[in-house]
Amino acid sequence: MEHSSSPRLLLDDKPNVGRTRDDDVLCVLGSNELVARLSASSRSCLLDSCETVPLNKGQILYDRGMPLRYAYFIESGGCSVTTRAGDCLPVEIHTLGMKDFVGVPLVLGMHVSPHRCSVRVRGQALRIPSEQLIPLIKRDVEIEKLLLGYVQATLIHSSQLSACNARHSLHQRLARWLLVASDRLGSLEVPFTHSYIANALAVRRAGVTVALGDMVREGVIRCQRAGLVVMDSTRLKAMSCDCQSIILAAHSRPCPVPPLRIAHSR
Repeated sequence: MEHSSSPRLLLDDKPNVGRTRDDDVLCVLGSNELVARLSASSRSCLLDSCETVPLNKGQILYDRGMPLRYAYFIESGGCSVTTRAGDCLPVEIHTLGMKDFVGVPLVLGMHVSPHRCSVRVRGQALRIPSEQLIPLIKRDVEIEKLLLGYVQATLIHSSQLSACNARHSLHQRLARWLLVASDRLGSLEVPFTHSYIANALAVRRAGVTVALGDMVREGVIRCQRAGLVVMDSTRLKAMSCDCQSIILAAHSRPCPVPPLRIAHSR
C-alpha cells in the first residue's frame, strides 16, 4: 500500500549497506530461485553484470512513467507492485520475493514502467543495469528463455487473480493471498498489516479483520505485531480456492518457452 506521507527512497539514494534493524523480518540472506535455475555458464555470465544491493523498506525500485534504469533479482525481503484505478488508493498487483524478477517491461522491450514497485520487507537483491540486461538477453538464449518463462508465469498469475477476485469469497481470496505471499517470501511469517492486506485485496479493512479472526480461532494463523504467522498451511490451503495452486504452479515450473528472439526498441 502506498502512502503519500511515507518517505520515498529511490535506489540512487545510496542506502546504508551495513544497517540492520531487529524489528525488520525476513532479511535472511538467500539466493534468487530464477538465477539458481540457470546453468553454471549462463549464471556466471549474468552475475558478472550484477551487483548485490540492499533493499530498504519504503524504497521505490521503479515508478509509473519513469525510465527503467535497473532490473533486480530479489534474494531476500519482499516488494509490492501496485497500480491505480483513477483517484482510488493503489491496488497491489503482485507480491514479490526471493523467487522473483523485477523488470518485466524490459524483457518485453519497454523502457518505461506502467506500475510502481516498492520495497515492503527489508532484504537484498542482485541489481543489473538495463543497458547491460538487454544485450545479455539477446546473446544468451538460456537467460532469454528463463525471463520469457517468468513473463508467462506473471501473465498466468495476473489472469488468475482477475478470475479469483470476480468469483471467490473473501475468505478464499484471503487464504489464497496468504499462501502466495508466504511462498514468494519463502517464509511462514507474513509481515503485513490488516490494512495492507485489505488494500492488496481491494476490500474493506473490517472484512479482512473478521476473516483473519476466524482463521486465528481455528488455529490456522497466529497474529503478531505488524504481521502474522501461518501455523497450519494444510488447513489454509483447504480454505483457499484452486487459484493458489494454479498461481504457484505457474511460477514453480520452468515454462516451455522456445528460444525466440525479442524485438527490443532502440
